[in-house]
Amino acid sequence: MMRKTTLSIITVFACALFIACTSQPKTTAEKIDTLKQQVLTDRQSLQGLEDKDFAQLQNDFVLCDSLLQHLSQKQVEASFEQLNLTQAYLLQFKEVKPVMNKKMEYVVQQLDNLKSDAESHYLSDSLVLIYLETETKVADTLHAQVEYFQERFKSCQKSLDNLKKSNLKR
Repeated sequence: MMRKTTLSIITVFACALFIACTSQPKTTAEKIDTLKQQVLTDRQSLQGLEDKDFAQLQNDFVLCDSLLQHLSQKQVEASFEQLNLTQAYLLQFKEVKPVMNKKMEYVVQQLDNLKSDAESHYLSDSLVLIYLETETKVADTLHAQVEYFQERFKSCQKSLDNLKKSNLKR
């Protein structure tokens, strides 16, 4: 429950910060293009997490797990919690990433369709804004999820690096 609340607070803060820090596009087409660019950038970041950060973190996790046999009982207990946490984030990412990718692809498709419908006046302006708001919420949630994994992976990597360094000093 606490983790969901924290994630919700982070999501709201990230959305507010994103909105406050970006210049507001003037036309609906510009708003759609800006949102689409955000989703495409997040998709690249997600792929970068998998290609670089996930792979490195997974390799370091395996290495650190094998180093436990060389540590004292106290060090093992201290390290074990961080290794379990890292493993949980790795598994979570592995499960969530395909879903996030599909949602990102869907949002991009929806935004392309929405822009086309808006430009051809197939939809009323008010309906376009309602759909845009819906897609914005999904995109902002996906953005927060990407940032969540970036932060968690960075924190875990730092902990694993410290564990490797402490074991190499022995």
